[in-house]
Amino acid sequence: MKMSNSFLITRKEFPNDEEVDSAKLLIKSGMIFKVDSGIYSYLPIGLKVLENIKKIIREEMHKFKADEVLTPSLVKSEIFSNRNESFSEEMFKIIDRNNNYYSLCPTHEELFAMLVRNKIESYKDLHFSIYQISNKFRDEIRTKYGLIRKKEFFMFDAYSFDADDSGMDISYDKMYQSFVRIFKKFDIDVINSNADAEDMNGIVSEEFHTICTYGESKIVKCKKCSYCMNIEAANSFDTYKKSFYETKKIQEVYTPNITNIKSLKEYLQIPSKNIIKSLIYKINGEYSMILLRSDADLNIDKLSKLLKTKDIIMPSANELEKIGTHAGFIGPYKSTMKIIADNEVKSMQNVVCGSNKKDYHYMNVNPGIDFKVDKYADIKMFNESSLCPRCKCKCTISNSIEVGHIFKLGTNYSDQYHLKYLDETNELNLVHMGSYGIGLDRCIGAIVEKHHDIKGITWPMSVAPFKVAIIVANVNDRETYKYANTLYEKLNRIGIDTILDDRKESIGVKFNDIDLIGIPIRITVGYKLSENKVELKMRKEEEVLDIDTSKIVDEIIKKVHNY
Repeated sequence: MKMSNSFLITRKEFPNDEEVDSAKLLIKSGMIFKVDSGIYSYLPIGLKVLENIKKIIREEMHKFKADEVLTPSLVKSEIFSNRNESFSEEMFKIIDRNNNYYSLCPTHEELFAMLVRNKIESYKDLHFSIYQISNKFRDEIRTKYGLIRKKEFFMFDAYSFDADDSGMDISYDKMYQSFVRIFKKFDIDVINSNADAEDMNGIVSEEFHTICTYGESKIVKCKKCSYCMNIEAANSFDTYKKSFYETKKIQEVYTPNITNIKSLKEYLQIPSKNIIKSLIYKINGEYSMILLRSDADLNIDKLSKLLKTKDIIMPSANELEKIGTHAGFIGPYKSTMKIIADNEVKSMQNVVCGSNKKDYHYMNVNPGIDFKVDKYADIKMFNESSLCPRCKCKCTISNSIEVGHIFKLGTNYSDQYHLKYLDETNELNLVHMGSYGIGLDRCIGAIVEKHHDIKGITWPMSVAPFKVAIIVANVNDRETYKYANTLYEKLNRIGIDTILDDRKESIGVKFNDIDLIGIPIRITVGYKLSENKVELKMRKEEEVLDIDTSKIVDEIIKKVHNY
């Protein structure tokens, strides 16, 4: 690519409508263009990064002996009928001119199960794996993280098909190792965490995360043992111990306009552990009260799994008044609702809670004595005071980006789609499936989050849009331009992707743009050419080397291979 006649759009300023560094840098450097919230175009240089990501994945899948296919992203909605509840709000739905209902695929397990029915008849047809790199669509709530969370995104998804559990386990373990090698080539450090497999109808699930400042996920990792879990699925050790204590007389206290925990703590001069947070939800059409310690947050996923429903709605302030309470003053004392409490509430003594009367709270209320709790469970979001459920030790909570996810699906999809084979005794058996996915856009975002500095992006050599950038200091100097162009053509001819900055811009502008784009090796062809010298600088290093023109190609090859 020659920059003088290329479709290159670098910007002087960062966009003001992006929050994360990766999105700001990718837009400023002309890699992507924002069309709308969660929707981006890839521009030529960004597209080269995407293709390099795909190339690395395809190389690993070739080693895995997996064949590539491509399935449609637009399908009849009925294909996802067994998962309408889990994807109901995230799935884009379309009605065609004949009133047929279609969906844009958020995932492809169903299609692959249907596809392989045409191949599998007997045990001799197993094992095999297939994969695709395709577009997927999700109506995401949070689209403020640039490429990390998009509505339309590129996904690598692979599927393994085996005769039994042991075969599935082998495929799963091999794919795990393939993922580790892929992320190593991307030059991003990953940790794997256990995750909930329920939404994908799986039996085992692990996620690959990279820790970073602006991650949209959170990972809980024990400081002592190997426990590592996505915070949404992380459990905490139940610290409750039965003890005897003196119960105090309940008092109603006037708390004018005190509608939040922070104000209540300051007003009554009490710690968080002495206040019950009371929430009301409409669950399957009936109101229930949820209790937590005031410094804890409800984990709605845990509550949903506990009650085996996703029909959980928070009522409006008007609804609360109709059922005899007020926002900011909800409490369990004298309530007739079903009450579900977090395990921490069991240990709370002589606490403060809402009175269901505006501007009043109760003091010295005791769970199990002054009100009945119908069910205790771990329903809070894991927090800094929570302990590891395995070894009871403290854990770290880190922001992260989920870049990969693998599942043992077992026979769930095979059962749904009658995916069976005849074994050696002519008995029909269900096929065992595995599902494996990497978000390509997420990986690009994660790489930039991990690899950038004050000047711009610092791409790893493996995914960089170009390995080398040649800057022509003075394009009006015939000899300088001729040599730079010859070097450019030679490097590309021997397979080293090279970009030539032959624009009629100042040398400062060229240096800034190449640093912003993040090309690993910069060659400057300038006045030293009269001495048969050119300058070589690595993007991540400050030192500028003068290299003899007779040795520059060998030096570049060495730098590329040893990076």
